[in-house]
Amino acid sequence: MQETRYRLTAMLEERRPVDGLLGLPAFFTLILLAFMVLNSREDFSRENLIRLEREAQSHLDQGHFVEARLAAMRLMQDGESNSRAILIEAKALRGMGRESDALRLLARIAPNDGPGYAPAHVIQATILMAQKTPDVQAAYDHIHKALLSDPASQDAQELAARFAAGQRRWPTVLAHLDKMELKKRPDLLLMKATALQFSGQEEAAVEFAHEAENALRNMSKSATANGSEVRFSIAVSLSLQRKFGEAVEWIIGSTHGNPTREERQLVGGIYLSWSRHLKQQISSNRMEVLKLLEQGIQISPESQDLIMAFLGDCEELTSDPADRQKYVERILSNGGISTSFLHYYLGVMDWKQGNRESAKSHFELASSLNPGFKVIGNNLAMAIASVSTDRVELEKALAMINELLEQEPENPFFLDTRGHVYAKLGRYKEAVGDFERSLPNARDKTACHVKLADLYEQLGMKDMASKHRSESLVHTADATGATSAAR
Repeated sequence: MQETRYRLTAMLEERRPVDGLLGLPAFFTLILLAFMVLNSREDFSRENLIRLEREAQSHLDQGHFVEARLAAMRLMQDGESNSRAILIEAKALRGMGRESDALRLLARIAPNDGPGYAPAHVIQATILMAQKTPDVQAAYDHIHKALLSDPASQDAQELAARFAAGQRRWPTVLAHLDKMELKKRPDLLLMKATALQFSGQEEAAVEFAHEAENALRNMSKSATANGSEVRFSIAVSLSLQRKFGEAVEWIIGSTHGNPTREERQLVGGIYLSWSRHLKQQISSNRMEVLKLLEQGIQISPESQDLIMAFLGDCEELTSDPADRQKYVERILSNGGISTSFLHYYLGVMDWKQGNRESAKSHFELASSLNPGFKVIGNNLAMAIASVSTDRVELEKALAMINELLEQEPENPFFLDTRGHVYAKLGRYKEAVGDFERSLPNARDKTACHVKLADLYEQLGMKDMASKHRSESLVHTADATGATSAAR
């Protein structure tokens, strides 16, 4: 028994190292299997996140905003809190009309107190600018933060360029567009051509407009292209290349004799640009310019800028005033907005001849046919202040000019008009304030100084009255000297 036990113990002792060696591969195999299971779970999670993100984006692109938001919320729940999910949810909220909720959500990754996630800053700026009352300063701050966060962001650069274009800061527009890839963006090529034109770089403007035209014509062959937008943009590109006749024909030729309001406005704008270009030529003929404007008005009689340009150029004609009036009546007697400007013109003529009551009547008619047009409203308020003694009517004129000054607080013409209204109401202190504000940019500084002298006299401020009378004499002498030198 002892011998047998000894032999068995010896056999077991011999097998232990062998079993240990045989166990090592199995151990490593188990570790590998465990790693493969964990890695497969991670891959599955990543694939699930990508799937959810694609699903959310697809719903967003199709305008299914509720579904897009739910998918974005699942994306947040299934994965880590990530900026793209917040972005999609914010876009969905905006599509649902919940802009304030979208802004609060975006503030988590793009706060107001510092640069955050650049795309979130871009969306916040877009929402703020699209509000009924745009928050321009807050939008600009977000654009600035987006560029600080990611200077290479094409969306941020584009929004900054569009923002600057709205403020007509053309060098800034060019600075942003120069950092962008424009080859596949004819809309941005057109913006650059426009910015170059207004910056005085006409040759470069024509070059970019031509490039935009080629890109737009290729785009027009695409089934997914918006036909009207592409067609209008091609007309603009032709206009920027000084191919005004082709631009008009491009739009008119495809209207089938019944242009829409948008088409008429575009053609009116082309004729306006055409007339301005012609006026810049050394050998320009005033009647040719007026003929172009007349053609534009016939097609686009609601184009107020076109009509104002026409009236301005008519004033420069040396023909007999009666003949000039007949010419204006023939062009602007077709009804609607045109007729309102005819009465505006007749009112101006009467005002110049000292017929203030008649001028007031014409301005009232013009205003009733075209309410809200600033020049007409300002002239009507001025005419009321000049001829009326009815306090109710004067208060009406004050309300009218106050509305205009809310839109343009530093407009010297509006300030001058309100000064006259305040003076007629006996509110001399307010009148002085408006005349003082308008004085630096006043067209007729002599008249402004004379009015201030009278008002200060009414307020018993003799020194100030004397000062402004002296200033009026200085400006009168300067004007007389300038006229003599011109002769």
